Amino acid sequence: MRDRFLWRLLGAQLLVIAIAVAISDMMITNLATQSFMQIMVRYHIDPTSVEHDFLATVHHALLVSSIAAAAAAMLLGWVLVRRLVQPIGEMLVLSERIAEGDYARRITPRGPDELVRLAESLNRMAVALQRVEALRRELVANIAHELRTPLSTLQGYLEALRDGVTPATPNTLASLHEEAMRLVRLVNALQQLSQFDARISRLRRTEVDVPVLARRVVAAYAPEFGRRGFVVHEAYDPAGQHAQADADLLGQAVRTLVDNVLQYAPDGATVTVRTARADGAVRIAVENTGEEIAAEDLPHIFERFYRGEKSRSRATGGAGIGLSLVQEIARAHGGDTGAASAGGLTAVWFTVAIRSPNPPAPSAADRRRPAQPR
Repeated sequence: MRDRFLWRLLGAQLLVIAIAVAISDMMITNLATQSFMQIMVRYHIDPTSVEHDFLATVHHALLVSSIAAAAAAMLLGWVLVRRLVQPIGEMLVLSERIAEGDYARRITPRGPDELVRLAESLNRMAVALQRVEALRRELVANIAHELRTPLSTLQGYLEALRDGVTPATPNTLASLHEEAMRLVRLVNALQQLSQFDARISRLRRTEVDVPVLARRVVAAYAPEFGRRGFVVHEAYDPAGQHAQADADLLGQAVRTLVDNVLQYAPDGATVTVRTARADGAVRIAVENTGEEIAAEDLPHIFERFYRGEKSRSRATGGAGIGLSLVQEIARAHGGDTGAASAGGLTAVWFTVAIRSPNPPAPSAADRRRPAQPR
C-alpha cells in the first residue's frame, strides 16, 4: 500500500513536469521562431536552412535541461515523499496494533509538524487505552474480591444454619445482614457510576446552605467519631454559605469524604471539616492527621477503581469507587476536586459552583401543570 501511494505521488509529480515541459516547449518554439524571423528579415538573410538548425538546437537544449530538471525533481521528490510516507506507514501499523488490542507499541514522532503531532496523538491514545485496559482488568479483580468475601461469609453461615451447626442467634443474623448490606452498597455504587456515565441522573438544584449540610453530616457521624476517638473540628466560612446544588448529591459527596477518613485515618486522629468560598464556588474539604497518601498515588485517587496500597485497601474494603463519585458530583455542579498530603496532614476537597451554570430543567410535575391565566 505504501509503495502504491509512493508511486502515485511520484507519477503525479512526473505528469506535472511533463505538462510544464510541453507548455514551455510550445511557448519557447513560438517565441523563438518569431524572434528569429524578425532578425532574418532585418538583415536580409534566407531563414530556411538556418531556422531548422536554430530550432533543433533550441529543442535539444530544452530536452537536456528538462531531463536534468525532471531527474533532480524526481530524486528530491522521492526523498521528500519517502520521508512523508514512512511515518504514515508506521502510524498505520500502530493503529492496526491498537485495533488488535496491543496498546504497548509506540512510534517515534518524525517528519513534518503535522505528522509529528499526529504521531504524538496516537501515542497518547495508546497510553490512555493501555491505562483503561489496566483499570478494566483491575476492576474485574477488585469487584471479584469485593463480591467473594461477603458471598463466602454468607455461604458459610447459611450452610451452617441449614445443617444446624450454628443457631440462628441475633448476632448471626446481624452478621449476615452486614455482609448483605456490603453487597448492596457495592452494587449501588456501581449503578450510580453507570447512571452518571449514561447521564441518567438529573440534578434537582435548590438553594443549599452548605455549612448547615456539612454540620448535619458531621452530627450523623458523631457516634462513630466518638468510638474511634477522633477529635473533630468544624470551620465554616460564613462568606460562602449558599450554592445552587442538588442537596442529596452534595450530602453524598461530603459523606464519602468522611467515610474515606474513617477508612484510612488512625484512631485518635484530628479531623477538620471546612467550607470556604473560592472563585465563584464553595469548597468543602475534609482534613485528617495520620498516615500520608503516597506521592505516586495522590494524582490518581479520584480515578475510577484506582486503589493505592492494594493490601490496605483490601483490608478496609475500599473498591476505588467513592472518590470517583465525588469527582462526578463536583463536575456535574461545575466544580472540581483536589487533594494534598504532607506533614502528617491529608486534605481532600471538592468545589461546587455557587450559581448553576445552566438553568434547572422543569420537572415532570411542572410540565404537566397548566399555565395560569394572567
